[in-house]
Amino acid sequence: MNKLLTSLKSKFSIENILLLILYVGIFSYLISIPAIYSPATNSFWHIGINRYPVYVLFIRTVHVLFTNYYDLSLVAIQLLFVLISIHVFFKNVSSLLRLTIVFKATLLVILFFPLFSPLYTANNICSEGLSYPLYLLLISFSIDFIFRENTKRIYLLLAAYLFLILTRGQFSTLIPVILLLFILKHKKRAFKKSNLKYIILLALIPFIANTLDSSYRKIIHGHFVTTPFSYINAITLPLFVSTKADTAIFKNKDHKAIFLKSYNRIDSLNLLSSKVAGNNKAKYKVFHDNFPYICNLNFYTQGADHYYYQHFRLFKSFVDIEVAAKEMFPVLVKEHFKEWLSLYFTNVLHGFKSIFVLLFFIGVWIYSGFASLKKFNLENGLLFMGSTLILMNGFLVAFVVHSILRYSFYNFAFAFIILIILYNKLIEKYETGT
Repeated sequence: MNKLLTSLKSKFSIENILLLILYVGIFSYLISIPAIYSPATNSFWHIGINRYPVYVLFIRTVHVLFTNYYDLSLVAIQLLFVLISIHVFFKNVSSLLRLTIVFKATLLVILFFPLFSPLYTANNICSEGLSYPLYLLLISFSIDFIFRENTKRIYLLLAAYLFLILTRGQFSTLIPVILLLFILKHKKRAFKKSNLKYIILLALIPFIANTLDSSYRKIIHGHFVTTPFSYINAITLPLFVSTKADTAIFKNKDHKAIFLKSYNRIDSLNLLSSKVAGNNKAKYKVFHDNFPYICNLNFYTQGADHYYYQHFRLFKSFVDIEVAAKEMFPVLVKEHFKEWLSLYFTNVLHGFKSIFVLLFFIGVWIYSGFASLKKFNLENGLLFMGSTLILMNGFLVAFVVHSILRYSFYNFAFAFIILIILYNKLIEKYETGT
């Protein structure tokens, strides 16, 4: 009886009541905002070959179940899912780090930020409606698995990763980070029989995800390939720094023809690095602001059309242009490596907003890496985990696309957690006088 009363008391604490009121208020406000149809929405609805399966299947299922209230139902489900995920993440981190009221309130503001302008992730009919809550759940389950030693959480971790990676491939590097943290924590004991099964599960799940992704595409589009869109995006920066003379460096006649068509179009629009006066910031701004015109409305469409008129197979043309981009990318980068690297680094800096912010996270990463090797504990491990995820995401996004808020907001909460841990470390040193 006492246990039941204690449990009820904890569930109906002032904090939980206030959180419930807050969640209801946010839900009520955001549900009143109509569903947002962004440029990407159409390709999800029409089951584009370049879209990951989970969000496509999700919106189709909602449409079947709630045809007459499709928009409202979709937003409501996305809102409920993200609020539940925020609550799970918030409660986990708050108790783990024993956050003060001020830190709790700030963390909540950061977690709620993507739900409002300019992102509106829960209202937008786009993959962020699922990928953001799935990311929070994955990080929360990873914290339980690594830092709370709740090994059963690995199954929820793997499930969350599977759904996340089949919603948004941006997070393919998460498992190697979790695996590294697990090995850092257990060191030689990581490869003992009791722990080896977890390493095997973590190592296998990316392959399972790729197989499921390829199988889905085989069933729907007739091609056993992973989502074909990475190098189509990545080749955009090499195209931006290219010159007409680069036509001669391609031996493949299709590559030569596609490059020439793409180059001529962006040349006519003055969307080339050589056409922009000024420093790297000025050049990057043109690239950043016009990424869709250089990539989606140029290389991607013209390249797909080029292959389509060869065999008149629509889906195959999208696969062909991804393969072509993958082969053309290193050729163009090699030809203009210095300028490509310089603009790539400018792209990275744009994502971090400042060289000082970037250096701060690099410094945290180096410090926490050595500290975790020496002594793996909660603070060192979370610092290393957070800084690794932030840096990897920043550098990966800049490699593939332009650095925009839509790709970087996922780790804002982790950036704040890093600041909290460092603040606590400084206070502790000050109080102990060491």
